[in-house]
Amino acid sequence: MKDIVLARRYAKALLDVANERNVLDSVSGEVNAFNIGLQENARFRLFLYSQDKSVTEKTNKLEEVLQDKVSNIFFNFLLVLLNKKREFIFTEIAREFQLMVDKHSKKTRASATTAVPLDEKSLSSLKSALDKAFALDVQLKNKVDKSILGGVIVSIDGKLLDASIKNQLQTLKGELLDKDRLN
Repeated sequence: MKDIVLARRYAKALLDVANERNVLDSVSGEVNAFNIGLQENARFRLFLYSQDKSVTEKTNKLEEVLQDKVSNIFFNFLLVLLNKKREFIFTEIAREFQLMVDKHSKKTRASATTAVPLDEKSLSSLKSALDKAFALDVQLKNKVDKSILGGVIVSIDGKLLDASIKNQLQTLKGELLDKDRLN
């Protein structure tokens, strides 16, 4: 829990600076790219998280790897993390930062689970309906789960909208069992 609180603070600070300097999109891309690189490169991740390596060693390695590839804002942010010994929460910071960027940009992410893949027209139609209902630009991802039989389950902003046939059948079954008990 403490890490999440810290991650939010650091993410908010980075968002504020990047937004103030009108480089939010580029810094957001740098955060995302660095996070992906960190997840994909186990050796670099172990080096960066190592308690045996000094701040100077880590700083030198970051300069070597990132020199002229990222903005001063992002590079200095990484140096602050190193100096405060907070580099190990970078993944949480990246996650919180992306949520804040999405909110700032009036975007949100959602998933639509269906029994079969949605075609482009259906996906676009569902996206438009969600955009209008939530007054946000919804980034919609389609997932397939044949067990729902049909219909759709939408997960958006912590809400679950279940219009699947499986759910409707379970509800009907429950209602029939309740009526049977009353008789």
